[in-house]
Amino acid sequence: MTGEVVPIQRKFRSQIPEAHKASLDTRLHWLWHQRFGTVQTIWQTSRDNGDVLDHTACTLILQAIMASDLASINQLFQRLEGSSVTDTEILDQDTMRV
Repeated sequence: MTGEVVPIQRKFRSQIPEAHKASLDTRLHWLWHQRFGTVQTIWQTSRDNGDVLDHTACTLILQAIMASDLASINQLFQRLEGSSVTDTEILDQDTMRV
């Protein structure tokens, strides 16, 4: 055995598995548990192949992380922690708080 170091090449997934494509919430849940590079790769791939829901889910996570946007983080946590909530219900809750 030589002391040679072999670089490890990591490949990120390029799509969300079909088992996790039931809704936007299931996509978000799966993406939440992936590496940042995987989310970026799926965001790029979904933009190119026209999968709007995959692209939207990736955008929500990327925006929350990269922009440190508290509103996006709050929306993401509401979706991850609770049952499915429509966007209009979330918006209605936000307008009631103000």
